[in-house]
Amino acid sequence: MSDARAYHEAELAIARSPNDPRRMLPPLPADAKRILDLGCGAGQSLIALGPPPNVFSVGIDLDRDGLALGATWTSDVRFVCGSGDSLPFADKSFDFVFSRVALPYMHLPTALGEIHRVLAPNGRVWLLLHGPRIVFSQLAAALRAGHARSAIFQSYAALNGVLYHFTGRLLRWPAGGGRYESFQTRRVIPRLRQAGFADVQVDTAHHFVVRARKA
Repeated sequence: MSDARAYHEAELAIARSPNDPRRMLPPLPADAKRILDLGCGAGQSLIALGPPPNVFSVGIDLDRDGLALGATWTSDVRFVCGSGDSLPFADKSFDFVFSRVALPYMHLPTALGEIHRVLAPNGRVWLLLHGPRIVFSQLAAALRAGHARSAIFQSYAALNGVLYHFTGRLLRWPAGGGRYESFQTRRVIPRLRQAGFADVQVDTAHHFVVRARKA
């Protein structure tokens, strides 16, 4: 837990530092009264964003230790253990859903469907995703270091990203564990439209950021 705690504390410090180039957080819509952070870790993003007291803030993640740590940091966030592939919330539960680099590790079509389901009409979504450069740079690093297992997995992630680009489909990691990983391209725009989103905008200037509205 000590290494994980140090990681979460470092992430919180970054989230609280407006001038840190690694900081990437969404602007909170002024009219959003119910917010969900998908893949929240220890809730660093919601803590740093500091929604007003009248906003219902929820963070969901599979990391129970991270959630428990976050609960010691703040009482303003409700922490829930769960998966983006099957969100444990009723339809139309949130006005705003955001996710920082969690969706590339999920079955993206299913997760997008779940986000659409729990969003209220005209609800907004903000997603920080992986572009191809991240996966291919990790693959190159693994090959240079001679890490065969990592190179094999990053090859899978790269091929999965290509598959998603051309077909909108993803394959589960064949070695077990129910794992997924992929990269995204601007072809995510028609994928989101097919999932029921409108006003889709993609910014790849510094990060791969997607903004959209539930149609």
